[in-house]
Amino acid sequence: MSHVCPLCAAPIVDDGRVLVDVEGGLIVGGGRVATLTAQEFELFTALWMARPRTLSKAALMDAVYGLQPGEEPEIKIVDVFVCKLRPKLKGMGVSVETVWGKGYRLITGREAARSLATAADHSHDNAIGEMAG
Repeated sequence: MSHVCPLCAAPIVDDGRVLVDVEGGLIVGGGRVATLTAQEFELFTALWMARPRTLSKAALMDAVYGLQPGEEPEIKIVDVFVCKLRPKLKGMGVSVETVWGKGYRLITGREAARSLATAADHSHDNAIGEMAG
């Protein structure tokens, strides 16, 4: 991530918006630019277009791979892409939220900040539980 545009070297201003450059494969937010791999960007775009709805792993697989009948990469690859995508989006005003048993959804703005704080609280609680147990 950087604070200047990798295409034109212009400074990136944090105006509270999240901007998506579909052709360039860039996401701008929080005064930063995230450059994603092709698969990460396809996954992000599917979530972005569906927000605030939740997309199943199968729907995300189709968005990333455009699968034909009989083609079936391991469904866990969606989890891998989400794990790689989350740190790239951190601090940009957008995040990927797990909806247990259903899939993933994209959240923006205050909702994204609240989700990150809740995740940090749960991590802290789990660490305390593990130390106590």
